[in-house]
Amino acid sequence: MLELKLDRVSKHYKKKIAVDRLEYTFQNGIYGLLGENGAGKTTLLRMLVGVLKPTSGEILCDQQEIGKLGGEYRRKLGYLPKEFGYYPNFTVHRYMEYLAELKAVPPEMAEDRIQRLISQMGLEHVAKDKIKTLSGGMIRRLGIAQSLLNDPEILVLDEPTAGLDPRERIRFQNMITALGRNRMIVLSSHIVSDIEDIADEILLMKAGKIITSGNLDSVLKTVEGKVWEAIETEEAAEAFQQNYPISSLKNMEGGKVCLRIISPQKPTEQSKEVTPNLEDLYLYQTFRTHF
Repeated sequence: MLELKLDRVSKHYKKKIAVDRLEYTFQNGIYGLLGENGAGKTTLLRMLVGVLKPTSGEILCDQQEIGKLGGEYRRKLGYLPKEFGYYPNFTVHRYMEYLAELKAVPPEMAEDRIQRLISQMGLEHVAKDKIKTLSGGMIRRLGIAQSLLNDPEILVLDEPTAGLDPRERIRFQNMITALGRNRMIVLSSHIVSDIEDIADEILLMKAGKIITSGNLDSVLKTVEGKVWEAIETEEAAEAFQQNYPISSLKNMEGGKVCLRIISPQKPTEQSKEVTPNLEDLYLYQTFRTHF
């Protein structure tokens, strides 16, 4: 089984520390990366695929430093960056042919793989259209398709569902779940439900560090007893929003508001403890310095 290890990996930009001495080991399965903007997620993903070099530390693939593996490592990779490059005047099919050549997909296998991925991504009806005519969601689907062309052992996806509608997101989630049975997939997303639904392991990043990791059940244990539901007046609800992270707020009849409050202590005598979800954990860890 393939293993990718972070050994005290850091990345500095002048005085800013983007990634701070990370130690972690990836194997087969789906790893979901969560964190605020600036937490270091994209920098980490770019180092995993070799686009950036660590300032210090090493990234090891089966105990060999990835920079020394060169093309051998790149052949194992599929990558979808947050903003991926394409030629707007290429058709969808020609773009996939071009990427298949760059990724050294054997010619006798390339066309079958291209057709299968175009179909999987629901792009058959635009296969002969120029990319510049596609919607943002279709371009995102094309980006996912190109990342899979070389049947990678390691798949790295940065915000893969950005711009996808709900049906497309479900299609993507099902596909990634199937792919994750026999390869390593590392993906980041701001859509917490994407991570909650498909990740085998969840990594929460803050200020360049992994502050929480584990499967869904284990990471949620850290926020048990810290999520509350309270029904308050509109005036009281406004005050709560100033002092606590609120993961949901619903208006009710009679001018009342139902609040889902994140707090280590019971916020009011009438508050009821509720079962936490991943969004609650995300907010708790994000606001933790406020408690």
